[in-house]
Amino acid sequence: MLNVGTVGNVPEPTFTTPFAGRRLHFVGVGGCGVSGLALIAQKLGAEVTGSDMKSTMYLQSLQANGLTGMRVGHSVEHVPAAPAQIVYSSAIKPDNVERARARELGLPELHRSDLLAEITRVRRTIAVAGAHGKSSTSSLGAHVFSVCGVDPSYVVGALLRPPGVHAATGAGDLLVIEADESDKSLLSYQVDTAVVTNVDLDHVGDAGYQSVQDVAAVLAQFANRARETVVTEQAASYLSPLVANLTVVEPELIEGRPLVFRWAGEEYEVTHPGEHQLRNAALVVYLALREGCSPEAIRAALLSYPGVARRFELRGRTPGGARVVDDYAHHPVEVEAAVSAARQIAGNDGRVLAVFQPHLFSRTQQFLNEFLAALGKADAACMEPVYPAREDPEHWGHVAEELVAATGRADGVVMSPGREELVRMLRETAGPEDVVLLLGAGDVTELGEPLTA
Repeated sequence: MLNVGTVGNVPEPTFTTPFAGRRLHFVGVGGCGVSGLALIAQKLGAEVTGSDMKSTMYLQSLQANGLTGMRVGHSVEHVPAAPAQIVYSSAIKPDNVERARARELGLPELHRSDLLAEITRVRRTIAVAGAHGKSSTSSLGAHVFSVCGVDPSYVVGALLRPPGVHAATGAGDLLVIEADESDKSLLSYQVDTAVVTNVDLDHVGDAGYQSVQDVAAVLAQFANRARETVVTEQAASYLSPLVANLTVVEPELIEGRPLVFRWAGEEYEVTHPGEHQLRNAALVVYLALREGCSPEAIRAALLSYPGVARRFELRGRTPGGARVVDDYAHHPVEVEAAVSAARQIAGNDGRVLAVFQPHLFSRTQQFLNEFLAALGKADAACMEPVYPAREDPEHWGHVAEELVAATGRADGVVMSPGREELVRMLRETAGPEDVVLLLGAGDVTELGEPLTA
């Protein structure tokens, strides 16, 4: 048995997983999934080090929370000696210099899902899956449960603001996690309650996905391993033929009150715009009621939710007073939802000015027309070059050319003139009722600072 420290003055929980004395080195620790595990492993008593190619907000969060062994850049010198274990994500390939060095030293390697699976085996686990809304729903759930006194542990994929962390160890027996379908790692977890926000094709070609039916089949496997499955109506439309027992949670929307919904005879209000946020919140309300939280406590918790980084995050205002909102949207459905939410804020007098950075050449090629259609619902939209992430730009030059050609034919969508010129234009022309919307999973977030300076 192992007693471990937690954030703040919360009592120390007891874990049976042997983390004390373990030495864990996280390769790619700046990623959203790996970084949360690094934080919770340290809280559970492990000696933690890690590295990433660049300093991300997740790596900076780890450093701010006391993890001193974080390094920028990959090097054989970062690899600790035996008996360390190497933890990596699907984004870190076998030829990575640190993974290669670890094999030379005979160090065991763990995929991040293997480490998370260890924790799910000793905690009653709620796992949130789905193509869109995983981070928002799991983060909101972690917040509501915490405020209502359930005191969960959690590992989610976005930074709660504040406290600027996305993992914590609580004294209760509940664990809330984000379950990723992109590499099928969600099938590794021991889950009590499976939550599916929606079913959609996002990770094109990843893990053999070729169609939305392929995604539904994997999510059905995930659901059928759980004791209970809670889904939206959209997810149920795909999963009901494949999963025997589903609890369908769909909020009653109230005309003229875009931040309020009704569930089980009670009204609840959220802090972030968009119908997708109401559906996310309804899932959380159902789960919180099941955990014994009162409607009154849930209402207060929803209204105190600070949101998470890069999920419709207000970064500030331009010199002309326009609100600058940063959102991780990188799929056409997510882009359309973000534009719709921004339209609620802008109202009849303001404009939605979108800046979109496509993420991955493969996703851009698959959904180019859908992206253009979603961006066309903004008043004006600027397309940045593709953020390649793990893909080699030399092999995808034709997609970059197709993107330029397509924007030339699109109505209301143009290619970026370059970030310096784009910032100048937006600072000069965006008015006090306008919303400047930064969209994408890459480094488009970096525009937030010069726009609001």
